[in-house]
Amino acid sequence: MTNSTPFLTQLDGTPSGLTSNAPALKGRQSVYLLPGEFHASAEPCQIRTILGSCVSICLWDVSHLAGGMNHFLLPASREGEPASLRFGDLATKALLEKVLRLGCRLPNLRAKIFGGGSMFLNSNRRAISLGEQNVAAALALMKNARIPVSVQETGGTHGRKVVFNTDDGTAWCRRIG
Repeated sequence: MTNSTPFLTQLDGTPSGLTSNAPALKGRQSVYLLPGEFHASAEPCQIRTILGSCVSICLWDVSHLAGGMNHFLLPASREGEPASLRFGDLATKALLEKVLRLGCRLPNLRAKIFGGGSMFLNSNRRAISLGEQNVAAALALMKNARIPVSVQETGGTHGRKVVFNTDDGTAWCRRIG
């Protein structure tokens, strides 16, 4: 049995209480991300997505009160392949460039990482699943960018529904499946 209790936290890691419902829109624009997409906004926006082995990185500037989220399928692009936001390295670079263009500053950014479930049985139990590879890539990308990860809800054998508010930095995650 999986825990279906969602959590609501600030991006600085400070718990803001448990809730059984996703945060209300409260006049925010609403955006739904498909795999290979990202969205960032300096205006109040609520970004939603569903993840399996995919990973989402939420970035939020604690001073500028703006941020964004990506949704990627594969950890890194390879030489000779077309550039695509389906790859974690390119999706995260695009997200970071966009939030910096919105006026966010690198020293003020905080990250939350979600997803990376092992959704398919693997006959080689020692092999690293795609979800684990995606999580490792997300953590490495944040480390290389010197952006602290304040919350990480990753792994397991289930999917997740994620909701992120760009203006107050709250995120809600519920395990599904």
